[in-house]
Amino acid sequence: MYKLTWAVVLLTLYYTTTIRTTLARSTRYIVPGATWRDTDGEILSAHAGGVVQSNGTWYWFGQNERANITDTFSGINVYSSDDLTNWRYEGQALSPLNGTAIAPDLVVERPKVVYNEPADTWLWFHSDNSSYGLLKQGFATSPNVTGPYTFQGAITPLGGTSQDFGLFKDVDGVAYAMYSNGDAADAHDDLIVRLDANFTGPEELVYTFFDWDLEAPVMLRTEGRYYIVMSHKTGYRYNNVEVYSAETIGGPWSSGSYIAPAGTRTFNSQSTIFFTIKGSERTSYIYGGDLWNSEDLWDSRYIWLPAFPNDTTGGLTIEWHDLYTIDVTSGEFGYPEGTRYEAEHGVVSGDAAVVVQPNASGFKLATGLGNGSVSITGITGTGNPQWVSLHYHNHDALWGDNRGGNNITLARYATLSVNGLVHTEKLRQPSGSTGFVLTQTVNVTFERGGGNEIRLEGWNGTLAADLDAIVVYGDIYEDEN
Repeated sequence: MYKLTWAVVLLTLYYTTTIRTTLARSTRYIVPGATWRDTDGEILSAHAGGVVQSNGTWYWFGQNERANITDTFSGINVYSSDDLTNWRYEGQALSPLNGTAIAPDLVVERPKVVYNEPADTWLWFHSDNSSYGLLKQGFATSPNVTGPYTFQGAITPLGGTSQDFGLFKDVDGVAYAMYSNGDAADAHDDLIVRLDANFTGPEELVYTFFDWDLEAPVMLRTEGRYYIVMSHKTGYRYNNVEVYSAETIGGPWSSGSYIAPAGTRTFNSQSTIFFTIKGSERTSYIYGGDLWNSEDLWDSRYIWLPAFPNDTTGGLTIEWHDLYTIDVTSGEFGYPEGTRYEAEHGVVSGDAAVVVQPNASGFKLATGLGNGSVSITGITGTGNPQWVSLHYHNHDALWGDNRGGNNITLARYATLSVNGLVHTEKLRQPSGSTGFVLTQTVNVTFERGGGNEIRLEGWNGTLAADLDAIVVYGDIYEDEN
């Protein structure tokens, strides 16, 4: 019995260690819109987040959203990384506390963090009730950047209201809050407010974007200008994020422009984070946004893309890449090439057909993927996990940034099969504007060599998005040959 018990213990330790080592493999790429996992292999949950850097380590804070959670607020998570690609879960920075403004039935969202060395680290957030009638700002402190944070209170800033919230710390150490003042008829403004020297509260209104009616503010500073990006108030409908710039934070601020092609609705993202990577070769920037999934919030994704501010024109643009690398030492981006397989060269069945589309890569795509399918064969695989990008066309949603807009389809759904087996039964395909091909990237393991197949069809008889092409990239993990 003694030997058997120790054998079981050793076997358990072996398998636990083996599984954890497998899950903790280092990934090569940042993959916008794909399921992102932490170094323990768990789905990374840091929505509407903020980031702070210290001693070469980035800390990413965000809302905890998990499957089967019914509480409105279930905590703020924090992750750490030294390469912006692989993130380690550090635990909950802030947890619900009954009887306070961070109770489970209340709203705690858009967490942002600033240092106030040598005193505490400050965590600020939008504080509200489920009907969004309180419109406050909450804050918590910790002597450690990873927490746990102690809730300190919630305020009405400068005696007014506050909705979506952002935070920016300038190079001189001064911190600024940015927020919308609400949805009331007399509250469609966006504000920049300076915090006091100890970051304990707002001190002075610095600038007002009168009647701008925008939300989700995030700020970036270059050598020459400040940039603030904000999204429109369209609920869970994606919209065209705007950018404004100024030489000083007090303005005057420029006229606005979009940061991405209008029909992409900022590649179906809402602004939340900017990263500045000061490398030996160049200073680079990454825009971070949330790809919300209103049906399953826990499955909301992240759209992180290279950002390019232009101090001459005052504009800022982001570029789509299916996946990319960032060298945090040099500051250089890397864009790997994949192998493209056009859908028009595939085999269609049922109601599916190949039709012309002037904006598709081969000027054709496969459509009618409801009671029909398209199969792409002859795909070469490595036998290891690979990223495969589906380039699709879903034109269901109405274009525009106006409020309202009922009866808009936010997404179509497809079933994806690999080599005859269902890989993803219900693959969500967010909508876009007519003529714009969007991208969705999934983790697939093919058999080694040629002869692999991908089939796409409508989920449960519903209409899937049109398929333009698939692009197959190399191995996901660093330890693969």
